[in-house]
Amino acid sequence: MTEPASTAPTGAAAPEAAGSAGAAAPEAFGRLVHLGIGNFARAHTLVATQQAGGWEVAVFTGRSPAMAEALNSQSGKYGLVVRGPERDEVEIIDVIDEAFAASDVEALDRLIADPFTAVVTLTITEKGYSAGNDPATSATARLAGALRARREAGVTEPIALVSCDNLSGNGAVLKKAVLDAADEETRAWFDDHVDVISTMVDRITPSASEEEKDLVLRETGLADQVPVVTEPFTEWVVQDAFRGRRPEWEKAGVQLTDDVELHELRKLRLLNGSHSLMAYAGQLAGCERVDEAIAHREVRALVETLWSEARSTLPLPEDELDAYTTALEERFRNPRLADALIRIAADGSEKLQVRALPVIAERGGPDKAPGAVAAIAAWTLWVTERSRDGHEVADPRAEDIAQAAALEDDTARVTALVALLGVEGETADELVAKVAAEEKRLPRG
Repeated sequence: MTEPASTAPTGAAAPEAAGSAGAAAPEAFGRLVHLGIGNFARAHTLVATQQAGGWEVAVFTGRSPAMAEALNSQSGKYGLVVRGPERDEVEIIDVIDEAFAASDVEALDRLIADPFTAVVTLTITEKGYSAGNDPATSATARLAGALRARREAGVTEPIALVSCDNLSGNGAVLKKAVLDAADEETRAWFDDHVDVISTMVDRITPSASEEEKDLVLRETGLADQVPVVTEPFTEWVVQDAFRGRRPEWEKAGVQLTDDVELHELRKLRLLNGSHSLMAYAGQLAGCERVDEAIAHREVRALVETLWSEARSTLPLPEDELDAYTTALEERFRNPRLADALIRIAADGSEKLQVRALPVIAERGGPDKAPGAVAAIAAWTLWVTERSRDGHEVADPRAEDIAQAAALEDDTARVTALVALLGVEGETADELVAKVAAEEKRLPRG
């Protein structure tokens, strides 16, 4: 592990740009701390940070310390396998200086309290922002505690918190979660010292296997325990609202903009929404991978219906939307990426709330959004059959899902499952009726 080239003393003043109006210029030095180090962060966020150059990186795991142990044993290096339709490109990513278990709160407090740390990025999944205020289980609660340590250390340089999760308005969601867990003094200090940045991230990252370990060893000589596989496509749109230092992500093709919202919605409703639909409808139809699902005639028809609905909610030029969905289909059809539907199916009770329900609402109700209704129906039927077959559903509401799935009456079962999506009242009654009917029309394998 390397030491920082220069670390400002605690309480050091911010760079001149940090005190000026508007966004600060990127800097060629600093430390970035990442929370929730997993496949996506290593295939996307950290790759861009390496390409930016000059910044130290410390990472923390989500739950298990295994990733930190593996990375530390490899001096922070890991193999990136970019899997195109015809061939692989293998690269060693060497940007991580230190890796820690999520439970090492002392290390997090120390790093955040150091003014050399200027950016915190997060990939904690949708459910991570509703994990509560217990530092033992909540990354945002641990971050709130670390910001308290920074405040108590008297650091004046701004620090930026950057959400890289698939949530609409992810910066606002992150800010609320952190402030809910913070003490009163830190809440009062927050706005003058902390920037919360929204982003849109996009790069499909399936799980790696023993095959990729062998490939990295053969191509690079690194005996890699934790390689990461991804696609050639990558996109990162970042809100340009940093008062303090940040990496020169522009060097990696990152787009800095004042308006991230439209990019977020485009990705959530077209890519993520169709991903969720294929995850459930595809498995019900007998498919195991994304490329199989998009090639299945009836599943593909559902995806096209969903895309048509979602496009009508996006105030973007038709040619831009055409280009985006065409590129999505090409990405989905990549047979060598072999992205498993079961992986994408996790956490449906959280994902559908931001991927399907807003489309239904903006279209004017379930009867005007059959594609989004199909995504929900595929989920209710898939979790029902999986639970009844004795398999636990990977979801933060797994116990509630199992209880609902056990109900014999279809209306009661669908009502209970739809309630887990947060839909209530007359809207729920209408949605339940449409979902129950759609379950019977879904393609089966």
